[in-house]
Amino acid sequence: AVLMGTRSTDPYSAALRSFTPCDPGWPDLMRVNPILTWSYEQVWRFIRELNVPYCALYDAGYTSLGNIHNTLRNPALLCEDGTTYKPAYCLADSTQERAGRT
Repeated sequence: AVLMGTRSTDPYSAALRSFTPCDPGWPDLMRVNPILTWSYEQVWRFIRELNVPYCALYDAGYTSLGNIHNTLRNPALLCEDGTTYKPAYCLADSTQERAGRT
């Protein structure tokens, strides 16, 4: 089995279940999706309350990480000074989670 951090709101994840076999062409493992039904806010509450380590880019205004070509800071987290960004856990509207992706 492999433990995943996928949520049902992630791209291509709406049909996943708590236990989902890997896709054809991948190792023959069971994907375990314990946070599939969690909201953006629930994920950040869990991380912050339990002091779970996470990527420092989330503190620099990124809310969804892809690769160097499709990941930007989230404009919804831009501070009033126009140059700095709030951390990801400050995102007020979770529907904007992927606003920094191109």
